[in-house]
Amino acid sequence: MKTFEKIETAPLWNRVRGQIKDALLAGRFEPGQTLTLRSLAEMFGTSVTPVRDAINHLVAQGVLEAGPRNAAVVPDVASDLLKEIIFVRAELEGRAAREAATRKSPELIAALSAKLESMRSLIRQRQLDTYLDVHRDFHFTIYESAGIPLLYEMIENLWLRTGPILTYVIPDYVVSLRGSDHHQKIVAAIEAGDGPTAEAEIVSDIEEAANYLLSCADEYGRIRRGQKLAHHAG
Repeated sequence: MKTFEKIETAPLWNRVRGQIKDALLAGRFEPGQTLTLRSLAEMFGTSVTPVRDAINHLVAQGVLEAGPRNAAVVPDVASDLLKEIIFVRAELEGRAAREAATRKSPELIAALSAKLESMRSLIRQRQLDTYLDVHRDFHFTIYESAGIPLLYEMIENLWLRTGPILTYVIPDYVVSLRGSDHHQKIVAAIEAGDGPTAEAEIVSDIEEAANYLLSCADEYGRIRRGQKLAHHAG
């Protein structure tokens, strides 16, 4: 009987999708930016076909919007939509943190403590180019530890929708260290197996950062980099 050969690598379109997701989460694409298939293919060193398949999947997922022919658009997150996303994020991520606290382990606490120290070190040295990458790893280490893959997937989808504006917390909000206390308390709560406190601190962390982003909205409710500074100048 003929046996099937093992597939050693993911399909090319899926790897391209992963690269685009990483770029969105890292805020490398601006809200409202048009992404052409050709430019993405050149960026990833592939043909247009796997890029088209990846884009179609992300559009169907609601992460990107259909744009002009052979292009997609990075969604422009306005204040009202951000409020909806934050409401759902708080519910999902808070529950994930609560579950993670019930599944604590020395390895989890060590990993979170290391990421927390890395974030603090980057802030002290004002080397913020990679801060959001470490910050994202910190949060998703918790969500993965909850042991509920569907919950993790839903959380990732919401982060993808807000990734392009999350970079707006650099540098002002991050340097102010307003989120640092929450991160420390989250680690302490998980280490103590205190699910309710872990949940509450995650929610506070999300909501405080969201309030900062909402303060960056222009008169039309569009969140833009530098708007907060402009408001203060006025």
